[in-house]
Amino acid sequence: MRYSNGLFAGLVAAALVASSAHAQSIPGVGSAGNAMSGMSGMSGMTGGTGIMGSMLPNVSSASTGNVAGVLSYCVQNNYLSGSSATSALSSLTGKQDVTSSSDYAAGQQGQLLTGGSNPLSLSSLKGQMKQKLCSMILNRAQNLL
Repeated sequence: MRYSNGLFAGLVAAALVASSAHAQSIPGVGSAGNAMSGMSGMSGMTGGTGIMGSMLPNVSSASTGNVAGVLSYCVQNNYLSGSSATSALSSLTGKQDVTSSSDYAAGQQGQLLTGGSNPLSLSSLKGQMKQKLCSMILNRAQNLL
């Protein structure tokens, strides 16, 4: 059975439209242009952009105590260093009731509590994902000050 060029081109076009619609339903993918910009976001490792950022939870719902605890975990395990991390940690832990909260204790164990039923354990993250999440926590900590 022979297919005409027009019919074949129509089938290919329909398949492209369907695959594009499916890709847009996948979080962090969208169109091919969005996928490429997400890939470039991985090299910079800044902010919550790119594929890596979309795979990590939103830290904005974490409590002050949990942010302080996770920040402490990140500093102690050398995922963050420098005066900005230690300064933010010192300022947060100086706030009333922060270090006495159960959220702070969970954070010190590397557990990020974002309001969902399951905490995210930083020990389950691989490679630069830990450092990326710690950078996100530092940014959140600085916003809380």
